[in-house]
Amino acid sequence: MINTKNPFEKLLQNMRFSKAKRYIKGDVLDFGGNEGELKPFVKGEYTIVNYDHSPMEGKTFDSIISLAVIEHIDYDEVFKIFEKFQTKLRNGGTIFLTTPTPASKPLLELLANIGILEKQNIEEHKHYWNKKEITELAEKNGFEMIKYQKFQLGMNQYALMRKPA
Repeated sequence: MINTKNPFEKLLQNMRFSKAKRYIKGDVLDFGGNEGELKPFVKGEYTIVNYDHSPMEGKTFDSIISLAVIEHIDYDEVFKIFEKFQTKLRNGGTIFLTTPTPASKPLLELLANIGILEKQNIEEHKHYWNKKEITELAEKNGFEMIKYQKFQLGMNQYALMRKPA
C-alpha cells in the first residue's frame, strides 16, 4: 500500500488523481483505494475495496477506479477480477486504471533501493503491464478501450475502458 506520509509517494499519487478525477462519475468503486484518499472527488456513493472484496457485493457502479493496483496482483488473477467488474459496472460505465510501464521497473527499483520509495511496495510488483496486455484485458472482458496514454515521462500509463450500453 502507498505510504501517504512519504512526500514523493504522495506526489505520485496526486499525479494519478489529476488524471483520474475527470473520469469519476456517479457511484464509484475505488478498487485498491488505499485509505480512501480519492473520496473527496466522488459525488455519488463511494465504495473502497482493498484486500477484502466484500464491500462491493450487492452493488453496481458507474465508475471503477484502480490506481497503481494491477501490478500488485498476479497476471491471471487480474483477468478474473475484470470478469467480476463486468457484473459490477453498469452499462455505459467506465473503468479508469493506472499502472507503471515496463520501462519504469529499473527506475522504481532504484528509487526504492535508495529510500525514496517504499521498497516493499515496489518489491510487491508482480507484473509490469504494456499497452497490448491492457488492451487484451479490456477486450477479453467485454470492455471497449476508449483511451490509453502514457504520462510521467512514459513511466506510468492510464487506460479508460467502457462497458457497452
